[in-house]
Amino acid sequence: MASQPASPSVTSILPPIEFRELQGNAALAAQCARWRQGTAVALDTEFMRVSTFYPQVGLIQVADGQGIVLIDPLSISDWQPLRELLVDPAVTKILHSCSEDLLVFYTFLKVLPEPLFDTQIAAALLGASQSLSYQNLVRQHMDIDLPKAETRSDWLQRPLTPQQLEYAALDVEFLPAIWRRQQAELASRGRLAWLAEDCERLRQTYRDEIEGHFGDYYLNFKSGWQLRPRSLLALKWLATWREQRARKRDRPRSWILKDAPLFSLAQALVQSRAELAATPEVSENFVRHEGEAVLQLLRQAATADEAECPPRQPAPLSPAQKATLKRLQDAVEVRAAELGIPAEILGRKRALVPLLQSAAALAPGRTLAPEQIPEELRGWRAHEILPRLREVLAS
Repeated sequence: MASQPASPSVTSILPPIEFRELQGNAALAAQCARWRQGTAVALDTEFMRVSTFYPQVGLIQVADGQGIVLIDPLSISDWQPLRELLVDPAVTKILHSCSEDLLVFYTFLKVLPEPLFDTQIAAALLGASQSLSYQNLVRQHMDIDLPKAETRSDWLQRPLTPQQLEYAALDVEFLPAIWRRQQAELASRGRLAWLAEDCERLRQTYRDEIEGHFGDYYLNFKSGWQLRPRSLLALKWLATWREQRARKRDRPRSWILKDAPLFSLAQALVQSRAELAATPEVSENFVRHEGEAVLQLLRQAATADEAECPPRQPAPLSPAQKATLKRLQDAVEVRAAELGIPAEILGRKRALVPLLQSAAALAPGRTLAPEQIPEELRGWRAHEILPRLREVLAS
């Protein structure tokens, strides 16, 4: 979210900020032992991700309300003390808009922080916009306007500049105080369980990364409904192969193969190197180094039994279904207003569409089974909005 002009009440001069830089295994182990004596730590990371698949970590910031520590990852070889802190059930991990940070921690340390408290999710459950920035969160709670000048810094350079270090420290400085306020307000509204559920769901989105299962990535291709069964199988296999290849080579997906040519190869079920080379956006270098592996998948898909193919993907919504979707969205808007939360956090379109498609595929007189309810509409949302959505679908 773009920052907004500071209001007259916003402090224009930041209070002095103190932090300590941490280097070396012994210092990390001692500090993690101290943090584990407390109840919560605020976390943030600075990283680079320009030409790699995995983020390259440049700094890890930690605050506990007593002080700020900036961990230099280039000076550490033994990360076990931090791993143990991150999964200590007695210490809450406070982050803001933590999706990228979760990827950093999983990639770098092979663990995901838990229990997790995301202050952006908490803010939305308390009535703020779904994507409230950290800068605006601090402005809202602390009447302080934070600088963002170092957002695109080179975090792998050494030494880091004083401006970089101060910027990084500010990213965790106010999180412990904001966490305490949000926690108390969520508790007073009976929504702490909502926050815990949503944070755990966010953690679970990384289960494919943890387990190395990428079999559903083909579903990100919205035109998959156009494909014949064996072409859809080819799309699934190629998408899975690309995920594995990107991670092995540590290169962005698009550097391996862009979406458009991947889809074209699956749709045409290309069978020869000549056809592969003639496909738009497929380079000679790709044909030389990856061609045989890709062609083997395509040839196997072309001769596969149709029973092995994935289920057909639903076609785009019909005009009547679009009208029903609008009624579903209206129901979400009304209930969200009653709860005082953004409609997007109660029921996003990406959850309503599969709900509608599942209902449309039911035989007359049948109702949706629990497993047919999209994951995003389960838990506390099943109580707060699902009954109204069922009424719309039944009308």
